[in-house]
Amino acid sequence: MHDIKLCYEVNRLILLRQEGDYWDFKREWHTDKSDLLHDIICMANNLTAEDGLIIIGVDEENDYMIKDVENDPNRKSTQNLVDFLKDKKFAGGVRPTVYVETIIIKKNKVDVIVIKNDNRTPYFLTEKYSEVYANNIYTRIMDTNTPKKSSADIDKIEILWKKRFGINISALEKAKKYLTQKSDWFEPCGGTLYYKFAPEFTIKYSASEDRKAYEFYLFGQTDSRPGWYDIDLYYHSTLLISVSGVALDGARC
Repeated sequence: MHDIKLCYEVNRLILLRQEGDYWDFKREWHTDKSDLLHDIICMANNLTAEDGLIIIGVDEENDYMIKDVENDPNRKSTQNLVDFLKDKKFAGGVRPTVYVETIIIKKNKVDVIVIKNDNRTPYFLTEKYSEVYANNIYTRIMDTNTPKKSSADIDKIEILWKKRFGINISALEKAKKYLTQKSDWFEPCGGTLYYKFAPEFTIKYSASEDRKAYEFYLFGQTDSRPGWYDIDLYYHSTLLISVSGVALDGARC
């Protein structure tokens, strides 16, 4: 999030006067490092599609009063958090992506730990750290984290694994994800490509017979003649999306 967007979001959440699935308020920075680690893992495994937000400098027990964190002795930077997570034994060596943003609310500095939402869930330790147990999968339900000595309910763990393997999203969302992997698409015959890890996804393209128009950007090419294509994306025999393509500069681009 950019600072302005994050500031707006934090102010919006404060006005709700409650914590939620992906945000948590803290009056001050954690004094116990195991609490910090536990909170980060829970937010990394939150069940929404949102980045987790640990908002530090908001006293929920005192009418959500803003408390400046500039002189907090336990205050940490992004680099501090990266270093802190680096030596923890996460499964597969995969760690949450976190960073710290500082915003100003009512002339007070408020720190926000942003835990990026991604599809590498569930995050969990393979070696115990203080009170954070190995192989326990923690998550967050509404405003409550999974207790340190417990593991999330099996249905919540299933959601996290489905997120990792992309089986909880629509065929179109999967296709958009696969399209970012250009090298994994193969063209066994002209005009048809398939995705090697899920060959039921195919792309068919052909020269457009009826489109001859010029667009302004074509005139920036050495060869400004347009080469339009009809491109169809299929899942099995179902057409997911149909778009137009153009070969630029005499099909060199």
